[in-house]
Amino acid sequence: MKHVAPFARLAWMLALACGGAMAGQENLGLLNAQGTQFGNTFYATSHGFTDYYTFRIGDAGSVSGTTSDGASSGSSSSFYAVAGKDVVLTSLILGNAAFTQYHGVDLSIPRNGALNTFSFASLAAGTYKLAVTGYVTGGDARRTSASYAGVIRTTASVASPAPEPADLALTLMGLTGVGFMLRKTRRAA
Repeated sequence: MKHVAPFARLAWMLALACGGAMAGQENLGLLNAQGTQFGNTFYATSHGFTDYYTFRIGDAGSVSGTTSDGASSGSSSSFYAVAGKDVVLTSLILGNAAFTQYHGVDLSIPRNGALNTFSFASLAAGTYKLAVTGYVTGGDARRTSASYAGVIRTTASVASPAPEPADLALTLMGLTGVGFMLRKTRRAA
């Protein structure tokens, strides 16, 4: 986590971000170490947007990833603005599922397609929501869309499942049965 804003600044950012249109919501499911992609494409300019991405982590750990806002016009990369509009990301905010408790804020997001790295540490197992805020510039009618993209992953360890008591009992009964069969075979010989 690069920066943690005071509550007043966080409240101001949320109010600004929530006032915009085109908010998106997506459930990313259970995160893993390989990462899950997220992002959005915009077809009109916007004074502000907030997209929410809900995800779960299975065990205590941290969440990290990268984002890139839309590159300036002329980019040929498929992940960035290829038609001339520009997405400018302003913040990444991590909160609980209800978004009533915050776990971190990243306000140091580079512009024009540069890669941003973020990390939120010391998270318990559970469900979280990542808010991506920003705005879309560009009024040229020939420039039809702009995008941002990101990847999020967890470093939480995935615990191997412990055997259930019923599984242990069934295994013990099977081994006991094999033991009796061996004993009976030895007596008959």
